[in-house]
Amino acid sequence: MKLRHFFLLSVLLLSGQPSLFSQPLAFHRYVIEFKDKNGSPYSTDIPAAFLSQRAIDRRIRYHIPVTESDLPINPSYIGQVSDIGVKVLNRSKWLNSISIETEDSAMLAAVNDLPFVKTSFPVALRDGNPSSVQNIYEDVFPSKLASEELAEYGKAGNQIEMLHGQQLHTLGYKGESIILAVLDVGFSNAPNIQVFDSLFLQGRVLGKWNFVAGNDSVYNNWGHGSSVLSTIAANIPGTMIGTAPGISVYLFVTEDGFSEYPIEEHNWAAAAEWADSLGADMITSSLGYSVFDNAAFNHDYADMDGNTTMIARAADYAAAKGMIVCSSAGNEGNKEWHYITSPGDADSIITVGAVDSLGLITGLSSKGPSSDGDVKPNVVAQGIRATVVEPFSGTIVTNTGTSLSNPVIAGLTACLWQAHPDKNNMEVIRAIEKSASLYYNPNDSMGYGIPNFEVADLLLSGTAPDNLALTGPLIYPNPFQDYVQMLYYTARKQEAGIELFNYYGERVQSFQTSLQTGYNYLNITALSNMANGLYFMKINFEDHSEIVKLLKVP
Repeated sequence: MKLRHFFLLSVLLLSGQPSLFSQPLAFHRYVIEFKDKNGSPYSTDIPAAFLSQRAIDRRIRYHIPVTESDLPINPSYIGQVSDIGVKVLNRSKWLNSISIETEDSAMLAAVNDLPFVKTSFPVALRDGNPSSVQNIYEDVFPSKLASEELAEYGKAGNQIEMLHGQQLHTLGYKGESIILAVLDVGFSNAPNIQVFDSLFLQGRVLGKWNFVAGNDSVYNNWGHGSSVLSTIAANIPGTMIGTAPGISVYLFVTEDGFSEYPIEEHNWAAAAEWADSLGADMITSSLGYSVFDNAAFNHDYADMDGNTTMIARAADYAAAKGMIVCSSAGNEGNKEWHYITSPGDADSIITVGAVDSLGLITGLSSKGPSSDGDVKPNVVAQGIRATVVEPFSGTIVTNTGTSLSNPVIAGLTACLWQAHPDKNNMEVIRAIEKSASLYYNPNDSMGYGIPNFEVADLLLSGTAPDNLALTGPLIYPNPFQDYVQMLYYTARKQEAGIELFNYYGERVQSFQTSLQTGYNYLNITALSNMANGLYFMKINFEDHSEIVKLLKVP
């Protein structure tokens, strides 16, 4: 349902029927939108009054101006609403709105009569029915296990190897300089789970807040967030290592595990902008909204345009402030609603679908595109039988869903950004997309496909030219001295033989390699002892051969 339908619903409740004002409302939580921020005590000239220094530094680094959207809501507006007697729940400066709770129609009418109130609309019923919760943890591990050299990752090795993420770790990038806000339904038992020992002992949980309950209780309820967090921050060598084991985090609860209503989108917006103000670099969110417990609130596919839902607008605001937002695509692929869920439709974020351990798409993962035609999901990662921690026992198990493929991508994105802090959020996202297996032929199930973070690193470093071609091997540097590197894009898996010949036709080096779908990176070393002069590299594919001239120089 579009927001205009909410506006109409609130108007019907409040206009022309004074007798309703003495009756309990059918809804008890509302979003109140304000017309402006006039009379605010805050100024864009003094951002330190409402932004942390780290948030200000991000804006300076990436040439992002401080604008009116950064200004907190006029506290006088909030005070006058509160004085009427309603309960103020959360606030969003980006959406210039607050959420309130009241069952008194007269109080709601009084709020709407305030001269600075633009509109109001309901976001939750007075009495909700608890949503069903399914336990889908398994004790069966992925059918394709990681190679021996990835043994320290434990059973999580495959989901990292699939993305060539271990290369970033080998280079020393494990997310140490990145702050990530994790938005979820709860992080049950997290301080007591062994894989998080270093996270807590090193003080890398920087803060926590429950935007549903209005307190700092995030560990005593739902465990979904603990499993999500484990794919990123787990750090027990030989048992499980996540994709960014050195990262620092904020833990925010925005999802109400007992019901599904649009107020959770407003909670999300409040948490996202708080993360921004605190200086977080990234947000990962394995939440999505389309169908609610009351069908009157449901979104339709037209709403998935990145500009309609509260949560998608907030996600794009976060991106505009220089943050990288990673969102799960949703698990609706086999359902009547088979599209991505919001905020996955936001156009400036990374939306992640799920494949199995072999890199094959399954019906579960929500489909794109967004209703305005953007490629969605952007990329995919292992989300079928992904390795996670079971929060209540702390054991390593598997679980299924885009809830898990998304944080796998988020963690490696953090490592990639750590390696290239001079690049802005969109440059990082574009490199990830360009490195992916289907970059030249994206589809509605996998988007741009499975990213290769080793190639994304090369693209951002400038080691590999940005003008990669669809066909033909890219060999560089050329002329060379000690080594050459090759990037080659293939639309399918295949074997290839590499042969190096000198000017006289003598073969001086040869080896075999397996090429995966997408860009393949090869580093051919130990060439320093070869004589200077002209060489020919012959690349033998299954159906053809290609020859490239190389020049060895002093």
